[in-house]
Amino acid sequence: MPSTEPAGGPPGTGRAGPPPPARPGRAVRAGYLAAGLVMAGMWWRGAGFPAWEHALRVLVVILVVPPLVHLVRRRRERRTGSTPSRHVPLRRLVALKVALVGAALCSDWLLGLRLQEPAPITAIGLLSAVALGGPAFHQRQSGAAPRASPAGAPTGPPPVRKEV
Repeated sequence: MPSTEPAGGPPGTGRAGPPPPARPGRAVRAGYLAAGLVMAGMWWRGAGFPAWEHALRVLVVILVVPPLVHLVRRRRERRTGSTPSRHVPLRRLVALKVALVGAALCSDWLLGLRLQEPAPITAIGLLSAVALGGPAFHQRQSGAAPRASPAGAPTGPPPVRKEV
């Protein structure tokens, strides 16, 4: 006989477990895809240069752009009087991107031991890592959760995380 217990709850409690995490929205996925395309394009474009040079170019872009986007978002929220949007903590995002560029630099070097031109493969790896791993990182770091309770009643807006 099938159980009438809600899925996910401890047996015999009649309670549902924690709701599954919500998938990042289309805008978040598109943003990470665009970031991945920019990073990969910069890496591929620098194929004729030493790997450290295009790694440095990518680092400069990823260290300048996120704080600017953050400031523009804050200014827009203040001007329009809207509630602050949820976002990934800036320090974690920048640290992850720096680590990603470091990994790309190492993989470029290792691929260069076997291949004549490793930059295109490294660029594809960067694109894949950012476009596929970015939304998962965003979901985990921003604490994204469904906006409805297991019973289907709306729970209101999610809490806002402040960066220290």
